[in-house]
Amino acid sequence: MKKIYYLLVLATFTLNGFAQPCIPDITLTKPGIKPDKIADAIVGTPYSQVATIFIPRDTVINYNGNVYNAVIDSASIVGMNGLPAGFLYECDKASKTWAGGTRGCARLYGSPTAANIGSYAIYVKVRTFFRIVGLPNQLDQLDSSIIDFKVVMPNALEEFVQMAGLKTYPNPANNQLNVVVKNYSSSARYQIFNIFGQAYKLEPLYAPNTGEIKFDISSLAPGVYFVKGENEGRNYQAKFVKE
Repeated sequence: MKKIYYLLVLATFTLNGFAQPCIPDITLTKPGIKPDKIADAIVGTPYSQVATIFIPRDTVINYNGNVYNAVIDSASIVGMNGLPAGFLYECDKASKTWAGGTRGCARLYGSPTAANIGSYAIYVKVRTFFRIVGLPNQLDQLDSSIIDFKVVMPNALEEFVQMAGLKTYPNPANNQLNVVVKNYSSSARYQIFNIFGQAYKLEPLYAPNTGEIKFDISSLAPGVYFVKGENEGRNYQAKFVKE
């Protein structure tokens, strides 16, 4: 490894709350992390991502703009921000510190909900303690990195949302949702439901002259919802957010 920044990725895999600590993957025999990419979390499915890290003993350090051969004594996670609400982290060691030349493991977990849907930039800080070859004193360096993480809908609902037909505004909405109908018909029926497919008994107000439908959504809790329209054998859908 020419840089120690790869250590930052580890933090996105840490967690707390499991009865047994994770076990490092012995197939990881070179410095680095396995797996090298964090998986997306899916709404409604408990999330658990485990990673193994192998910290090098001998490496090359970019320190104060200069490159040195170095020996790593240890590396510690000192901070992480930007995880979705309800997600937790903890390293397999309470100290969140690993010695140079050793393996460790960690886990990220949570129960993703519709309110978590979106992309996250997880900001991680890691402090590495090392000695430059030929010098007696231990030095330390604080590095930071941003790791991408997503919470997504189940595949079936994702495909559902991609189907064309309706447009909603404002989005996000507060008390009233306006729905622009692509092909208006007095025989069409429209309904609002949540990410888990539960329907709400909200009566739409039709405006045939404008091709719009209005819903009073003041009774809905904040979150992600969908409008479904059925007309002459065709389905139309759109997603909106209730603030």
